[in-house]
Amino acid sequence: MELRKLPDAEFEIMRAVWNAGSAVTAPMLTAKLSEELPERDWKPQTVTTMLTRLEKKGFLRSKKTGKERDFFPAISEQEYFSLEAEGFRSRFKKSSFSSLVKALSGGESISKEDADELRRWLDEV
Repeated sequence: MELRKLPDAEFEIMRAVWNAGSAVTAPMLTAKLSEELPERDWKPQTVTTMLTRLEKKGFLRSKKTGKERDFFPAISEQEYFSLEAEGFRSRFKKSSFSSLVKALSGGESISKEDADELRRWLDEV
């Protein structure tokens, strides 16, 4: 199954699952999302539907435990970001690397720490 870019709401679900650090249930996730993103007005049925959809898409795995279903990430956050980055690179591969970095920074200066990290990475390439 080919993994694809997630819509914003599904990405928020995945981010919450990744940040949980352990298995989550739909009620646990609904409470967490309602606390962290109250403007989205998360409903239990919506969260359950999205969890099921994410499992069908291959982003989550689940296991029935008692009355609840525990959900686990099937891919790591880093794997997903690599997938997103690959799609981004393929769409903009004709642009220069420096113009891409400038665009990602939004024209703002980057911190000394980020610049140092970028230099170290460039030295490794």
